Amino acid sequence: MAVPKDAIPSLSECQCQICVEILIEPVTLPCNHTLCKSCFQSTVEKANLCCPFCRRRVSSWTRYHTRRNSLVNMELWEIIQKHYPKECKLRASGQESEEIVDDYQPVRLLSKPGELRREYEEEISKVEAERRANEEEENKASEEYIQRLLAEEEEEEKRQAEKRQREMEEQLKSDEELARKLSININNFCEGSILASPLNFRKSDPVTTKPQKKSKNKQINTGDIQK
Repeated sequence: MAVPKDAIPSLSECQCQICVEILIEPVTLPCNHTLCKSCFQSTVEKANLCCPFCRRRVSSWTRYHTRRNSLVNMELWEIIQKHYPKECKLRASGQESEEIVDDYQPVRLLSKPGELRREYEEEISKVEAERRANEEEENKASEEYIQRLLAEEEEEEKRQAEKRQREMEEQLKSDEELARKLSININNFCEGSILASPLNFRKSDPVTTKPQKKSKNKQINTGDIQK
């Protein structure tokens, strides 16, 4: 319902074609059909998300303006409150205006042959498409999660392998150092034992015994002289 700002709409133009009352918080659909917000919520938002007059789908439009709290045609609502405050007050209090005549005859729309079945199949197809899309998204998320876990597990195994390799290298280095020290100690011990053995003392005896042989010879020689 498009009303010029300077024009004064008639009372019938400000009448909801659903409840046949003055428009309260009017909602103007993309197809330019207008109805009360309460009628919109009961017939469109909570039902099939189609215009009740021309059956045009308004699901995307409804979700968009519901999130932004912009369903009400504020420009039209201000005009109605300005020119018909009495009717608005009566409607808000639950009373009916005597000036509003219920002479509206709704236009009955008959479905074409096969139209309802086609709409039903379209809805089924949309639901199935959404289900497949959600399933694919869940599978993708699960696959990504599994891949991430495998990557973390592989990285952890790599770190543990590197740690074990470092420990083995350190242990090998420590064993080599210990073997080197043991070899040095064994060599030092063997050299000390050889130097302290009796064989070394016997090798030094001829130096001290040679004078004894000479003294014996001297005694023998002395005896010969006496003889």
